[in-house]
Amino acid sequence: MKNIKRFKRLMSVGLLALLLIACNASKSLTKKGNKLSEAGLHKDAIEYYIQALNKDNANVDARIGLRKSGGEVMAKYQTKFFKEYNNDDYKAAVYTYLETEKFQDRLNKYNAELSIPNHTTQDFKIAKDKYLEIEFEKANQLMAEEQFEQAEAVFHEIQRIDPTYGGGSLEQLKEIAQLEPPYRKGNDFLDQGKNRSAYWEFKKINDQNSSYKDAKFKLEEAKELAQFPIAILKFKNYSGQKGGGAQVQANLMDGLLKEKGPFVKVLDRTHMDELLNEQYLAMNGWVEGSGAVKTGQILGAKAILSGKLLSVRKETKSPVIKREKAYSRRSEKYYNAETQKTQTRFVYDKVFYNNYQGYTKVTVSFQYILVSAETGEILMSSIEEKELKSEVNYNTYQGGNTNNLYPGTWSRKLKDSPTDRVITNRNSVRNFQAGFKANKTLTPVNTLADDAFKSVGLSVAKKVYDFNPEN
Repeated sequence: MKNIKRFKRLMSVGLLALLLIACNASKSLTKKGNKLSEAGLHKDAIEYYIQALNKDNANVDARIGLRKSGGEVMAKYQTKFFKEYNNDDYKAAVYTYLETEKFQDRLNKYNAELSIPNHTTQDFKIAKDKYLEIEFEKANQLMAEEQFEQAEAVFHEIQRIDPTYGGGSLEQLKEIAQLEPPYRKGNDFLDQGKNRSAYWEFKKINDQNSSYKDAKFKLEEAKELAQFPIAILKFKNYSGQKGGGAQVQANLMDGLLKEKGPFVKVLDRTHMDELLNEQYLAMNGWVEGSGAVKTGQILGAKAILSGKLLSVRKETKSPVIKREKAYSRRSEKYYNAETQKTQTRFVYDKVFYNNYQGYTKVTVSFQYILVSAETGEILMSSIEEKELKSEVNYNTYQGGNTNNLYPGTWSRKLKDSPTDRVITNRNSVRNFQAGFKANKTLTPVNTLADDAFKSVGLSVAKKVYDFNPEN
């Protein structure tokens, strides 16, 4: 109970101290504000008064100073407003009034009790109506001149000043200014045969207003024209790796199907088999020229993708042991004749450890060709290669705790040499000791081969998907 009372007393004293510090700081800020106010620098003075009130809201002098300087600044705003209003500079007058309102609202949060005279507010309404009328006429003129982007900017300015101006008509005009440019651009793309580009322009419109003109119909039209059905023939396999060609093909088709874009369509293999028997597919796994056109006509494809797994090279180098030199640190006690005390020092013993290095590696080479089924021309062709390698480089030590091992060099184990050197640099030691915790297992070549087939298939799928026949 005594401890609780003592704690409460300490808390009270602490809070009192904080209040005193805040009051003193508030008074100091008020004095600075008063000096600036006396010099006619009222805007600067206001900032100090606000800081003072933030520290002590009960500071009467700061509140009085804020009202006085706030009134002076408000008077300057009003003088500026009337000058602009009388000179028919309605835009400047409108923005001056809005700035005055913002200033008033900020200071009234501190009970400055500032207000804009009613006659000024009435003049602002007149200036606003005249300014917005001018802007509205300007926007309509820009619309008539088909300068839609500039018109949209003016409509945006009008709504910023008065969100309700013009009611629904302003919203409609603003929408036209926004949607007409992509609508016209989409039509131009359709005329040029750039159906994919047209699709994206009409999609912008449909995402905002699907009932704008005939944009919804145009979107479907562009999508239908941009459709790019691809027939993927059974890949040839010249690698000697059983099932390798089929694995590349499966991963490639999986990659294309996962893209789920609006244009590329992979023809169903079951449907293809109904139209072309397996023997035909096997014989024509690589199709070019007129053969591609004929195949495309049968399958209803715009392009034929053929592929050849050219080679699968596998290498395995089992980890080879190599005896390496290092130092093992231990502590020993010795008698120091100068201090006449027993002390401890580190001793580094020369030791051997074993290092193992080996790897497995697979290199896959795959050739593909994408041919137009409409013209027979080669649209895209390349050789995709992928090399995957698994390496081990680890150390073992039979002599105890590896945390006591340090890298270094030495000539003879039982005899010291001037060239002997223990490396105690922290980074070097950390990297050296990491070798004793390194991975010791090689990835089997067949696993690497599977990963390489997947990588090649997905890579080719991405290139085929990204290919734009309209460019």
